[in-house]
Amino acid sequence: MKRVLLGIWNFISRHAFFVTIVIFVAVVGFADRNSFYHRFLHHKEIMHLQDEISNYEDQYERDTKTLLELDSSPKAIEKVARERYFMKKPNEDVYIFKN
Repeated sequence: MKRVLLGIWNFISRHAFFVTIVIFVAVVGFADRNSFYHRFLHHKEIMHLQDEISNYEDQYERDTKTLLELDSSPKAIEKVARERYFMKKPNEDVYIFKN
């Protein structure tokens, strides 16, 4: 056991610069909470959240446009009632096709 420890110590003392660089790369790359790996995960999450924000902004634009149309014309109210809620006029049949 003593011989193994002495061999490890001799290797570390001969290659101190290399061992220091390996330990530094391991800490900066993986072990630290600000490591490159964690930065990559945070960047991935940020991109996902930006996509969600973009989708919600698009949905907001569409809904605002629909709301303005509903406020301005009764035909738009009828259109929304027929398309979304499948309402119909008397003596009229409604057929729903699903893909």
